[in-house]
Amino acid sequence: MLGETRSGEQVSAQIGKMGSITDLATADFSLSDGQNFNIKNESLTPISLEVQLAGMTDSETVTTQFNSGWNPEIVKRIVKNASLSNYNLKWGY
Repeated sequence: MLGETRSGEQVSAQIGKMGSITDLATADFSLSDGQNFNIKNESLTPISLEVQLAGMTDSETVTTQFNSGWNPEIVKRIVKNASLSNYNLKWGY
């Protein structure tokens, strides 16, 4: 069952589709269909990422920490970062 955030973005408490987040050292990451997603950090170490949240304009981003496991932020895009060569992140929605 889908719900909505206070800003009107659709969300689900359940992850039904999932994949790997790749190539952040060389390119921004977003889903090809423009779908918003959650991030799962599969490492034991928190990671800071610059992201565009679902309700932000294309020019807006925020840097936030993603802890181990699924994180609550609803993300549209992750900004590339050359120092992100060793990470284990998944997307899901």
